[in-house]
Amino acid sequence: MTQVTSQSWLQPDWPKPAQQWVNRSLGELDYQVIGSLALIKGWSLGYVYKQKTNKGNVFFKATASLPLFSNESQLCATLYDLFPNAIATTLAYEPRQQWLLTADFGTAFVDTVPLSDWALPFNAFAKLQQRSIQHLDKLIDSGCIQRDIRNLPDQLTAMFANDNITARLPKDMPQSAAQISEVMTKLTQQINALLQLGLPNTLVHSDLHIENIAPNTALATEPASEPFIYFDWSDACISHPFIDGTYVFRMEKTPAKQQIVQAYLSQWQSYADMEALHEAWHLAEGICYAHQAVSYGAMNHILDHDMDLLHAFENAFRRFMVNLLNK
Repeated sequence: MTQVTSQSWLQPDWPKPAQQWVNRSLGELDYQVIGSLALIKGWSLGYVYKQKTNKGNVFFKATASLPLFSNESQLCATLYDLFPNAIATTLAYEPRQQWLLTADFGTAFVDTVPLSDWALPFNAFAKLQQRSIQHLDKLIDSGCIQRDIRNLPDQLTAMFANDNITARLPKDMPQSAAQISEVMTKLTQQINALLQLGLPNTLVHSDLHIENIAPNTALATEPASEPFIYFDWSDACISHPFIDGTYVFRMEKTPAKQQIVQAYLSQWQSYADMEALHEAWHLAEGICYAHQAVSYGAMNHILDHDMDLLHAFENAFRRFMVNLLNK
């Protein structure tokens, strides 16, 4: 997988190169471009634009080239090939620049929906994860990175020894040498216990929340289609499937949360009974937070340029340390 050394939107004539590529790519598909790219969102991790055409809107995304980001454009093309009813239609992609062009897939859920509305998408995503198991080699070849949970203690130990990272840690976070040592011991124990339960590594989204999911409008005419479209795959990796509980773990304990967990875990009963699965889910929480802390620690070199990203970094490390210390 080749990567550029800097983000494409930092080019002085941006977004002209993107517009030229979009025009050329759509022209080859017999689309007529109407107007110019319209910015939807831009920040340190990527830029998303809408392009009007004679066949409806299409969407262009440029993803950041970062150490723990997959090559989203190439990966999404493969995901669409493998799971066409659950992934946005890939029209074109440029893997070196990490540019992706997709068809309109409708409107995503909003974060104000009732929490109970998360249950069915998570149930369906568990099925997708299990279907991915037979395709892991192909996904890896397509730029999906491998992030084995057994590597987390060493990765975090290195980060806590990095002055550039520790200088940015929130002052109210437990971070004494004794506390870090205690947390690393607990993390290693929990990883070993989780691995003993025998769940396989799968495709992991790593940023699975309701706003990265859309109802599949094709269901109206194609009843066999998947019920949901999953998008924004920049953080995707191959890892323990329960890493995708990151947002659910952080919810307050309510009947709606239990409904989500039950819906998700119910799809894993071919690997263990529900009691063992709930034990695995409990073990996975701190490991999931460790995974997120490593993700943001790997963005250390760009934190000073984005306060939202810096706050996410601080929250990830605080959440990881506090959770493990309280176990």
